[in-house]
Amino acid sequence: MISDAKRTCTPSRLRTVLCLFLCVAACLAAECAISSSGATGQRTANAAFHSKIAPWVIEHTANGQQAEFFVVLADQAHLNGAATLATKAGKGRYVYNKLLSKANSTQGPILQWLRERGIEHRSFYIVNAILVKGGREIADALAVRTDVARLEGNPVIHNPLPQPDAVSEAPPQPRQPATIEPGIQYTHAPDVWALGFRGQGITVAGADTGQRWTHNALKPQYRGWDGQNADHDYNWHDSIHDSTGNPCGNDSPFPCDDNGHGTHTIGTAIGDDGMGNQIGMAPGAKWIGCRNMDQGNGTPARYIECMEWFLAPYPIGGGQGDPLRAPDITSNSWVCPPSEGCSADTLQTAVEAQAAAGIMMVAGAGNDGPNCSTIFYPPAIYAASYTVGALQTGTDNIASFSSRGPVTIDGSNRIKPDITAPGTGTRSSYNTSDNAYAVLSGTSMATPHIAGAMALLWCAQPQLRHNISSSRTAMDNGAHFLAYKDCGTPGPPNNTSGWGRVDILAAISPAPIQCPLCWSLQGITENFDNVTPPALPPDWIATNAQGPPPLWVTSNSGVPMPPADTPPNAAYIDDPAVVSDKRLVSLEFNFFEGAYPRLTFRQNFNLEASSEDPNLGFDGGVLELSTDNGNTFQYIPPSAFLMGGYNRTIATDRGNPIAGLQAWSGNSEGFITTVVSLPAIQSPGGRLRWRMGSDTSGSNEGWRVDTVNITYCHGMGTPCASPTFTPTPTATATATSTITPSATPTATATVTPTPTATLTPNTTPTATATATFTTTPSATATATPTATARPTPTARPGITPRGRPTPPPRAA
Repeated sequence: MISDAKRTCTPSRLRTVLCLFLCVAACLAAECAISSSGATGQRTANAAFHSKIAPWVIEHTANGQQAEFFVVLADQAHLNGAATLATKAGKGRYVYNKLLSKANSTQGPILQWLRERGIEHRSFYIVNAILVKGGREIADALAVRTDVARLEGNPVIHNPLPQPDAVSEAPPQPRQPATIEPGIQYTHAPDVWALGFRGQGITVAGADTGQRWTHNALKPQYRGWDGQNADHDYNWHDSIHDSTGNPCGNDSPFPCDDNGHGTHTIGTAIGDDGMGNQIGMAPGAKWIGCRNMDQGNGTPARYIECMEWFLAPYPIGGGQGDPLRAPDITSNSWVCPPSEGCSADTLQTAVEAQAAAGIMMVAGAGNDGPNCSTIFYPPAIYAASYTVGALQTGTDNIASFSSRGPVTIDGSNRIKPDITAPGTGTRSSYNTSDNAYAVLSGTSMATPHIAGAMALLWCAQPQLRHNISSSRTAMDNGAHFLAYKDCGTPGPPNNTSGWGRVDILAAISPAPIQCPLCWSLQGITENFDNVTPPALPPDWIATNAQGPPPLWVTSNSGVPMPPADTPPNAAYIDDPAVVSDKRLVSLEFNFFEGAYPRLTFRQNFNLEASSEDPNLGFDGGVLELSTDNGNTFQYIPPSAFLMGGYNRTIATDRGNPIAGLQAWSGNSEGFITTVVSLPAIQSPGGRLRWRMGSDTSGSNEGWRVDTVNITYCHGMGTPCASPTFTPTPTATATATSTITPSATPTATATVTPTPTATLTPNTTPTATATATFTTTPSATATATPTATARPTPTARPGITPRGRPTPPPRAA
């Protein structure tokens, strides 16, 4: 055994060489296999985390360069629950809390890692992301983390802003007559003003080059100005922190415009100097601003910072955000091309967060026309943006520079723009002085026309506020359709003009009542002028269910001003600093052998409301209806109103008898028109009741009601034909039911007098009707286009509105 062992351990020289060779080869093969396997794994890992890094970041961190980039976290907030909330306050708080909670719960480990290494960074929550400044090693280390979705660049984007054709100073004396700019007239905004709706209660925000807040046409509408003092907290933010040589500097503590573009655009939305320069669509609205461009140069971080501030504004220098102070509408005339490194996905998240919070984002289509598919920059490309093309002012011809759809850059083939507005030769405020005006052209000029139009829509139709989809549908369906076919089918909508040229009067107006054949339109009117104040008209009854006198009376003087819609008198009630429940009951009426009744009245109120929450009222008024001759009354719900409905909800913690109800509260700033559908009441008859409730927290000027009209279709027996609702091509309502829009460019409300009808109690015995409120078909239609004619506003000098039916296709 030992010899065998020795023989084995003592091989020949040849065998020794062969064994040595085989051993070395095996070792080399094993080492190569291990090395190859490691290299493959490393390549796979490198490819995985490098795919998270945007090409712009890779390029700008090469060769030891440092760059700013976003670290976008994988875990993003879901905001679907906001859609179930009815008010802007509810939506805003929900979205803000969800986004902030997600950022706070997920960003901690990355923030700690950055702080430990002294790396410059900034946290965002509207997108769950962190802006970091660093090189390739830092980018690689962050990309490999499992809690990071991607790294995206923060490039500097140069916006080619339109330059003024001319800059001029307004004359020192008031212009006589007052001048309304042609683009404003062409949208029929002045006719909406005549109905009492000037944008009051709505806030428009400008994301732009800043604003010259002291400009005469902007200062009265600045939310941070109370007439004597300026407060820029929550009303202004500057996202420019690192500019060089900028005339506004960095982190400006007050609104400042380093270019003029932002002063011009916000002027078109809300501007009016009160001396004849009526440059804005909604001169009763307020504005706030955020500077997101350094003399036209923006970055994704600047854009997102402004959107985050709009979601929940905070004081100058930082602090707690307050979603109750968020604007209602934002006007955006900036771009962020993906071709220059801008991330479409990250900006889209921020835009959609604003929409979830009930903020309408209006965006310019861009000035890259006339070719098709030239809408290729955020934010115009997004479905959540209301995208605006430009028309040659005073015509229905698309401006050659206006960008066209469809949107192909994201593969959506989405139809854009959504709507068009005047965009050439637009005169508006400018930043060179407090009295300077400039003429500019571009989709930047068309965009604030739509932002202001939306403010008018939400002022006139409070039930649509912050319902983004329904509001866009109302604006689209009110538009004057233009059948362009150069970039696809004529539509509507199409890829050149969208749904057409904005017509804000058509968008807010209910369809006129159409009576069946052989029936006639009847009217009942009370304007409180055939009595001597303080006496009420016959069969009108005033009572105080709670609280001391006075009761409702007729009045020809005092506040709120003006004292009457049709002078000399109006019905009036005070707003005391005690709990009260003051009621005004109309005379009896019914619609025997009638149908399609509608109530129109004018009201002027200034009732105590919250200055912090624009949705909250403390004292307020509601409208009620009785179908049993005043024995019982029912609250008329918001859904019954066709125009001028309830604008706030009464607080529940102050003892107001109408607590928790939607009501009229705050300041209407003059007489507004209210239109409501009524049920077809038969016998024993109906009565209306205006009811004012107050609490102990304070007082205000009170409430005035005037020019009460009830119209309905009356006929004897069976109609000759079934009722139809095909509107006639006019937005001028019947003489007994509403205000005739002024055919001249003036903001003064002009009311068509209606002869007073004397009512006597009806005694014809018929069945008692239950009040069921069904909305009469109105201009707020569904998104499905139809060929039915729509109301077309009364023609003005130099303007020839066309009917709503689909016109023949037109070329570019």
